[in-house]
Amino acid sequence: MYKLILILLLSINISSNDLVLSFNQLINNNLSFIQTTDTGAEEVESIGQIYKKEDVIEIIIDLPNREKYTIRDSLIEIYDYEFDQTQIIEINDDNSFLIDFLNNKFDFDDIQLLDKNSFIVFKNNKKFTISIISESTFSIIYKDNMDYKNSILFTTLWIFY
Repeated sequence: MYKLILILLLSINISSNDLVLSFNQLINNNLSFIQTTDTGAEEVESIGQIYKKEDVIEIIIDLPNREKYTIRDSLIEIYDYEFDQTQIIEINDDNSFLIDFLNNKFDFDDIQLLDKNSFIVFKNNKKFTISIISESTFSIIYKDNMDYKNSILFTTLWIFY
């Protein structure tokens, strides 16, 4: 009986590791995204792309307001195209969760397998549900610090040179 339980636990762990490895492969690509934030009163949609260049991550927001986030080392540089303004903030525990995902910085111990295509990551006392939709698409659903539900649909960008 104990051997059966041990085998079941090991197979669940292997499945979750495979799923996380698939996620890590997807998130290492350049990506387009659509983020929907449900405030309770309205749904706000943001559309953009994420580009990874060596040690720099660039996030371009096209809608609703054009912005560019450059993530380098422990800093985020935010450029607002409309106001032609730049702001620099330091990365900390409160704003690092999505950056950690983009950099594959989460622990296998923080993962709970939901099904063959979905798992939950617990980070900074928050729950992130990740679903692999296809070999080029995945989603992340979480509640932000304002308790708004955020759903982000990511799709791999195929860039040809």
